[in-house]
Amino acid sequence: MTTLSSLKDDWESLAERDALHAILTDATKAGGQWNITEFMATGSTEIEMLMRHLAGLGYAPNRDGTALDFGCGVGRLTQALGRYFGSCVGVDISQAMIQRAQSLNELPHCQYVTTSDIPLPFPAAAFSFVYSNIVLQHIPQRFAKEYLHEFVRILAPGGLLVFGVQDSFAMPDLLSLLTRTRHILRLRSRIEATLRLGSGDMQMHCLPERVVRQALGSAKILDVQFTNTAAKDFNGKLVYLQRPPKSGYISKQYCVAK
Repeated sequence: MTTLSSLKDDWESLAERDALHAILTDATKAGGQWNITEFMATGSTEIEMLMRHLAGLGYAPNRDGTALDFGCGVGRLTQALGRYFGSCVGVDISQAMIQRAQSLNELPHCQYVTTSDIPLPFPAAAFSFVYSNIVLQHIPQRFAKEYLHEFVRILAPGGLLVFGVQDSFAMPDLLSLLTRTRHILRLRSRIEATLRLGSGDMQMHCLPERVVRQALGSAKILDVQFTNTAAKDFNGKLVYLQRPPKSGYISKQYCVAK
């Protein structure tokens, strides 16, 4: 059974071998081929699209408050959020990721924290904005639900929580279960072959909407959108979809208020 300790070990291993490719798994960038400037620019692209989407909905976050980037990795999104908010905190389960984030950081009001604990090491109502994308999909459902509960706890009244999950796996025919199994095995074998892992595994988990709603409790869901975050060519180019894909993982982004 996966524990938070074993999950931390997996991500320490992934981070030490090829941190950037572990975050954005573009096959053409494996083996240390990501250009760091190009990689960090994907964070700016993603957050710019997110902010345009929120503005279009009429939900503007309080930029004078503090933003949280959950599962921050090397700070790809933390620094991008830092250009919108008075202060920003990136948190990650991997110390190796956080060390890299600190070395790459260019904004003095961005800080980084390592934790593998639940509850999160922040007081209630500490953040005006909480964001997490392509993170919860790698966390077993029982822990992901606890993290959603924590997001609500640390969100300030009137604040916004935005997060993405893989809702389900589209299975169009009788061979769908086999197809899904093969897909997962190919993903794991590709990562292991690329990073030469003897240990460490990038898991994929789904979090259906009914489970999300239950975990969020009394928090108000303002918006739910299909996104492209499970696409092979995602690379931070966030796209809102009119309908879910016919096959493969179905990604949803939630916007939540407290």
